[in-house]
Amino acid sequence: MNIFNSSNLTYGLSEKSDGPIKNNFANQQAFFERQKLDGLKIIGADLVHGDNVVIVDSATSGRMIPDCDALITKDKNCLLTVTVADCLPIYFYDPVESVVAIAHAGWQGVLNNISSKTILKLINELNCEASNIQIFIGPHIQKCHFEVKDDVAKQFDSKYIIKINNKTFINLSAATKDQLTKIGVPTNNISISAECTHCLNNKYFSWRRERDKIIKTMIAYIGLN
Repeated sequence: MNIFNSSNLTYGLSEKSDGPIKNNFANQQAFFERQKLDGLKIIGADLVHGDNVVIVDSATSGRMIPDCDALITKDKNCLLTVTVADCLPIYFYDPVESVVAIAHAGWQGVLNNISSKTILKLINELNCEASNIQIFIGPHIQKCHFEVKDDVAKQFDSKYIIKINNKTFINLSAATKDQLTKIGVPTNNISISAECTHCLNNKYFSWRRERDKIIKTMIAYIGLN
């Protein structure tokens, strides 16, 4: 991936060939060693499908930040991470203030406006401007496979709902993009991956596809160089 077109940051997403990451420190460590990123302080969000956004740095204690779904840093020694297996990994970069962030958004995170709340944190606490922030929504379950029941569908605006053969699907990335533009992020600053984790069986884990009791995930990461 080279969406941001900048040599000032490192970001990416592990793949199925890297093995399951969630609750598997050995696989995670091996992955970051291959990426030559193991010398950084790796900090993960202990995901709760909420809307809490936390600012961290190399002095932050622990490797996992409890009760949050998004992380922000200005520290070049930090690598921010979230695990995903259909949910949206959302990468944020402000090249003016040299700040990065990452958020995890399932359908609950989208309803909780986790992406726009990350933007607000960047604006209110780190002097960022929405117009400068660049965003990439990474591979996730696309509208072709995110089927829901009425109890979930009724919580979304009808413009994000697709009906096919009496089945209901939701376009989570479109809803997220609209939330971001409403808060002032220019449309041209938002890129969305066309890759569907459910479709690409050989490349990505997908909880919806596999339905394993133990969730297998990729890890999304971003850090400043």
